[in-house]
Amino acid sequence: MASVVDDEAGVAGYYDPEKGGYSDQYKLSETTPTYIRHQFMKKVFTIVFLQLLFSFGFMLLSYYVEPIRTFFIHFPAIGLVCLIVFFIASLVISFVPSLVRNTAGAITAIGLMTPLMAVSLATICCHFRSVEIAIAGGITTAVVLGLIFFAMQTKYCFTSWIPYVFVATLCFMFFSLISFPLIYYAGFKTMRMVYAGVGALLCSIYILIDVQLIVGGGRKYEYSVDDYCLASIALYTDIVTIFIDILRLVSS
Repeated sequence: MASVVDDEAGVAGYYDPEKGGYSDQYKLSETTPTYIRHQFMKKVFTIVFLQLLFSFGFMLLSYYVEPIRTFFIHFPAIGLVCLIVFFIASLVISFVPSLVRNTAGAITAIGLMTPLMAVSLATICCHFRSVEIAIAGGITTAVVLGLIFFAMQTKYCFTSWIPYVFVATLCFMFFSLISFPLIYYAGFKTMRMVYAGVGALLCSIYILIDVQLIVGGGRKYEYSVDDYCLASIALYTDIVTIFIDILRLVSS
């Protein structure tokens, strides 16, 4: 991992062993050595893969082991509490990213937040049929791989959409809070499908943005080489969320 320091000009830089010194930028820009960018991408995608492997492995275990499934069905509040704690932790590391820009902080955050999301995912999936989960899993895999490939190949910069997508997300969350009783208690099936569809669309856009933040290469916004924890958690959250939204669409 490249170490980040402040040079005499006060600009953060990474150590480049090929040059024997510190570079003038730490972002994954067009001037970043290719091997550094590839190491960062490899680290992030490996972490995300392990997070997904653990989460969906735990979900399948909980689904097919009857006592565990019965427990989650009878106590759905556990999943909700884990989701709330995950959301709070996400806000904390988003507003104070320095907490996870070191190895200890990154390992702690990933080690705590991944099980929280895994429990939430298991709690949700225990209420669906196995065929619905399988179909949603297949669709999610195809969609996510397609989005990642497109984001890496296209020259269009989706990171410039961040302010607009953020506002759209706030509006969506506000709408969700207001319409929650109608969606889940009044049996409004159409509204439930619209809610899941809009959520899946927003998550798809977030995946495009997150992948370009990870890849870098002259984008408007880019992660620094020490943001692998933030990048991993962001992409992992988007993939799990889009799976849940697609699962709701399939079940509807």
